[in-house]
Amino acid sequence: MEKNTTYRILSFTTSKEGDEHQWFTLEIQLHTSRYRISVLPSNFRNSAVRSDEFQKYFSLLLSENEGHDDSFEEMDEEEGNVPSRTTVHDCFNWAVTPCLADFERLSPAPPPLVGGQLALSHFLVFNSFECDLNAIDDVLVPGEIERVEMDMDEDCCWPSPSSGDAWTTSFPSFSPTEIAIICDDPEKPFDSNPTRVCIGQQQFYFKEALDLDDMVAKKEVELYERIAGADLGTDVRTSHLYGVVRNERNQLVGLLLYPIEEDTLLTFAVGPETPDALKDRWAKQIQHTVAALHQAGITWGDAKPDNILIDVHGDAWIIDFGGGRTEGWFDADKAGTVDGDLQALERILKLIASGGDD
Repeated sequence: MEKNTTYRILSFTTSKEGDEHQWFTLEIQLHTSRYRISVLPSNFRNSAVRSDEFQKYFSLLLSENEGHDDSFEEMDEEEGNVPSRTTVHDCFNWAVTPCLADFERLSPAPPPLVGGQLALSHFLVFNSFECDLNAIDDVLVPGEIERVEMDMDEDCCWPSPSSGDAWTTSFPSFSPTEIAIICDDPEKPFDSNPTRVCIGQQQFYFKEALDLDDMVAKKEVELYERIAGADLGTDVRTSHLYGVVRNERNQLVGLLLYPIEEDTLLTFAVGPETPDALKDRWAKQIQHTVAALHQAGITWGDAKPDNILIDVHGDAWIIDFGGGRTEGWFDADKAGTVDGDLQALERILKLIASGGDD
C-alpha cells in the first residue's frame, strides 16, 4: 500500500505546550470510515525508543499548530549524515501504519466501478472509530478500536448516523456507488475532497453536505426546485441542480450541480486593470440575475463576491443558495431576505466599479 493512497490525512490536535500531560490525536479517513488515534506516552511500556519518537512528533505537531515550519531536519547516518526532513506525513505514517490492518478489516474498500474507476462511495464517511496507540517493548500496537456515535448537535465534524426521513425532492437521486470521481491527480486521489464527478459521460460538480441529512443542504435543494420551476431563461446565470446523492440509509449526502466552466471568482477577477467594459458587463449580468430571482420569489442568501463565478467566456454567474451570512456584505437582521440581497448587491457593484480598490 502506497503512502497517502490508502488513507486520507484529515487533522490533528495536541495538548498545549507546558501541560503536565502531553498527547496528540490524529484523524484519518480510510474508505468510508473515519478514525481518531490518540497517542499518549502513558500508554508506552518499556519503550524508550518509541517514547523518544513521540517527543519528536509531538514537538513537530506543536510547532505546526503555532504556525511554524512543519518539518525538522535530522541527520541520516545511512546517507552520510545528509539532513533529512521529518514532516507531519511522517508522523501520521508512524502512528497509522501499526493500525492499518485492523482498520482495513473494519472498513473494507468499496468495489470500484467498471474499469477500476474510483466511485464517490470511496470518499464519503459513514462510520467513525477511535483507538489509542500503545507501545510494548518498542512495538507499536493499536488499543481497542471502538465505534463512535456522535451527537449531531455536538460541535464536531464527525457524522452521526441517523435514520432516513420522509424528505423528498423532484430531482433524481443517485447512489455514491454509481458516481465516478474525476481526479485532478490520479497518483494521489485522496489528497483532496472530490468535486468533479461523472455519471456515464456526463460531468457534474459535487457539493458535499456538511453532515448527513444536512437541513441547510435540503433547503438549498428546495430553492433549486423553485429555480428550475421558474423557467428563468439562459440570460439569468445561476447554478442549476441536476440531482441529489443519497446513501444506503436514504440520507442526503450531497448535491450534483451542472458544471460551470469556471475561470475564477469575482473576488479575484476584478482589479485596477480590469477593463471598464468588462466591469459593466459583470455589473449588468449580476443585477439582471438578482432581479430575475427576486421576481420569481427566490432570495440569493449568502450574497458576496466569493459566490459569483466568472466563467471562461467572461460571464458572471451567481452560485450557492445554501443560505448563511458572511460578515461585511449585509446586516445580520437582513439574512435570507430580499433586502439583504439588495444591500449586498449594492456593495458588490461598488466593489466592481472601484476595481477592487475599496
